[in-house]
Amino acid sequence: MLKWKKGEGEVQIEKVEEDKYWLELETPSQRKSRIRSLYIVHIAMLVFSLGFSIVLTGILPYLKRLTKLPEDNLLSLMGWMVAINPLGQMIFSPILGWLGNRLGSIRLICLVTCVLYIAGNALYASLSLFPNDPNDPESSRGAYRYSFMFLARLLVGISSANQAPIRSYIVGATWKHERNTHISILSLFQALGFMIGPAIQSALTPVGCSEEYPNGELKLDMYTISGWLSAAVGFISLCLFLPGIFSEHYVAKIEAQRLRTEDDTQAELDRPDLLAVFSCTLSFFMFLFNFILLETIGTPLCMEQLGWSEQKSITNLGILMSAGAVISMIAYGTIPILTRKIDERKVFMFFGLIPMIIGRVVMIPMGTDLPKPKHSGSENASSGRVGSAFMTMLFMTKNAASCEDADGSGGCDLDQLTWCSEIPAISEVQFYLGYIIAAISFPYCMAICQAVFSKLIGPRPQGVWMGLLTSVGSLARICGPVFVSFIYVNYGTYWTFGLCAASLGISLIATILTYKRLIPIEERLGAARDTDSTAGNYDDRKESVEGELNGGFE
Repeated sequence: MLKWKKGEGEVQIEKVEEDKYWLELETPSQRKSRIRSLYIVHIAMLVFSLGFSIVLTGILPYLKRLTKLPEDNLLSLMGWMVAINPLGQMIFSPILGWLGNRLGSIRLICLVTCVLYIAGNALYASLSLFPNDPNDPESSRGAYRYSFMFLARLLVGISSANQAPIRSYIVGATWKHERNTHISILSLFQALGFMIGPAIQSALTPVGCSEEYPNGELKLDMYTISGWLSAAVGFISLCLFLPGIFSEHYVAKIEAQRLRTEDDTQAELDRPDLLAVFSCTLSFFMFLFNFILLETIGTPLCMEQLGWSEQKSITNLGILMSAGAVISMIAYGTIPILTRKIDERKVFMFFGLIPMIIGRVVMIPMGTDLPKPKHSGSENASSGRVGSAFMTMLFMTKNAASCEDADGSGGCDLDQLTWCSEIPAISEVQFYLGYIIAAISFPYCMAICQAVFSKLIGPRPQGVWMGLLTSVGSLARICGPVFVSFIYVNYGTYWTFGLCAASLGISLIATILTYKRLIPIEERLGAARDTDSTAGNYDDRKESVEGELNGGFE
C-alpha cells in the first residue's frame, strides 16, 4: 500500500515497487527456468510449423517418381496429401488442448507429439522401402507408397496439434506484462517455420533427385533429405522437453489470485464474452488465410503476371521472403513496446488490419498492359485440366538438371487462363509493395489477435480454447490453396485480391463493432463490479434517507 506520511517522493518510490509485484512472487532461479521453458516451446512452434512447409513443394514430384502414376491420378492424390496435414491438426487440436487441461501439464503431450513428428517424417523419407510395380494396373499402382505417404503426413499433422497446449502454456507461464512479448515471439517462430520451409527445400535442389526408387532401397536426395532433416529437428525438440531441461511454471494463476486479493474479492471468473471471442477467431482465420494464400500463389503469380521465368521467380521470391522475414522480425519486436504506450486494440487496427487491407487493394490490377502471353498448345483445355496444370505449377519445384523439368518459361497461358487476355497484369511495383506491406502488418495482426484472445478467456486453463483457435488456423490452411486453385484459375486477379481485401474488411468491421468488448476479462468483471457497487451504494443511501425521513414523521 502507498504511504503519504513522508512526502510525495516516498509515494513515487513505493509505487514503482508495487508495480513490480511479480519480483516478489518468484525467485531469480525460478524466473530463469521459466524463461528457458518459454523459449523451448517457441522453438517447438518453429519445428512443427516447418514440418508442414518444408515438404510442401516437393510432395508432387516425389510422389510421381515413387508411384509412376499418370498426372491426373497424382493431382487428385496431391490434394489429399496437402489437406491431410492441417486436417489432422484441426481435429486433434481441441483434443490435445482438453488433455492438457486435464493433466495440468504439457510435457507428456509434447513428448508424444515429438515422437509422432519424428515417425511421420522418417516414414516420409523411407517410402521407397515399400513395394511398387510400375506394371501394375493404374487402380493399384503405387498403393502401398501413397498410402504410407498419406499416413506420414497425417502423423505430422496430428503432432502439430500440440500448438494448442503450447499456446495455452504461453498464457499460463507469463505475467500479464510479458504476455504480448511472448505471444509475439511465438507468432514470429510460427511464421518463420512457414517461410523457411520452402527455402530449405529449394536450397536442397543442387543435391538432385532420384529418377527411380527401387523396392527396398533407401535413397538420399532432395526429397528424402527434407524428411530426415525434419526428423532430426524433431529429435532435438524431443530432447528439449525431457525432465531436467524443460520445467513447467504457471504464474498466471498466482498473478490472478494476487490481483483478486488486492481488489478484496474472491469472485470466480465469469464465462468469456463469446461475441468478442468470435470476433478474434474470425480475424485469426482471415489473417492466416491471407498469409497462406500469398505464400501459395507466389511463384505462379510471378511467372504469369510479371512474366518471369520459373528460375527467376523462385530466386527473386526467395530473396523477397528472406527480406520479409527480417522485416517481420523487426515488426514483432516492436509490438511489446507499442502496446505498452498505445492501446493494443488501436495498434491492432492501425498497424495491422488497415495496412493489411491496403496491401491487398494495392495488388488489384490498376494498369492497362496485359500479362505476357504464352500458349501451352491445349486449345480446348477443360476446367479440370486447367486446375491440374495450375496445381502442377503450385507444387512442382525446379529440380536439378538430372531430373525432369516442367516448362519454366514465364507468361500467362491463354489456353488455360482465358482471363489473361482481358485483365491487366499486376506490375512489379504493385507486387513488391503489396508483399512488403503484408510483411510489416501481418505480425501486428497475428500476435495481438492471439494476445487479445487469451485475455478474453482470462486466467483459467485455456487448452480447449487454444485448441479451437488452432483448429480455425488449420481450416485457413486448408481453404487457402483451394481458394487459389478455384478463384484465381477461373476468375483471375480482380476477384482473387478483391475477395481477399473484402475478407479483411469483414474482420475490420467485426473489430469495430466489438471494440469496447475486446478487453481482458478481469477489466470487464471489474467494471461490472464497480457498476454494481455504485448502484448498491445509491440504494443504501436512498434507504437511509427514506428511513430518516420516515423516522422524523413518527
